[in-house]
Amino acid sequence: MNKNHLLLVVLIIGVLSCSENAKKEPVAEKTSAMVDSAVTKVDEGFKNMSFDSKKDLICGMPITAGVSDTAHFNKKVYGFCSKECKDEFMKSPATYVAAAAK
Repeated sequence: MNKNHLLLVVLIIGVLSCSENAKKEPVAEKTSAMVDSAVTKVDEGFKNMSFDSKKDLICGMPITAGVSDTAHFNKKVYGFCSKECKDEFMKSPATYVAAAAK
């Protein structure tokens, strides 16, 4: 399996994990190991970063579970589990930051 396939698997998992309507089906052990490996590779670039939130501000996933994208807003850095969550945040960042502060 090449890097493009691993990236595709990570993106699909990210979309499903952030979707409110995602079905929870068991994942094959082999597929799970491949996804874990891919997530580790994606997250390595963010492992020493400090984020200004403990959760993905869109789906609520803990940052400690893995970060695959980041956004900067008002001189702060926010981590996201997927590009889709970051894209949603960027539509109205002030709204999501204010909601998280409550």
